[in-house]
Amino acid sequence: MFTADGAGYLYIGVQGQYKIGNLNITPSFTPGFYHKGDGKDLGHMLEFKSEVQLSFDIFKNSELGFSYNHLSNASLGKKNPGANRYMFDFLKNF
Repeated sequence: MFTADGAGYLYIGVQGQYKIGNLNITPSFTPGFYHKGDGKDLGHMLEFKSEVQLSFDIFKNSELGFSYNHLSNASLGKKNPGANRYMFDFLKNF
């Protein structure tokens, strides 16, 4: 993940996928390394991203959804401002 300000976050983690009728719930957790570049100082090089995505099957192999994630260093650094991201998603399986 990279920003226009040169910040970057390289991560690897786990993700679950749960289906209840047409509703898809996708939680994930990913530890990773953050480089602030000219972007926001998140307080530590090690950051954790927690995310949940809710989506609905709208067509065959297509979903419309919303996701929220929070990036935090779990108070490992002297400061822990965190960062939040909200996204509307259109997902298409090919």
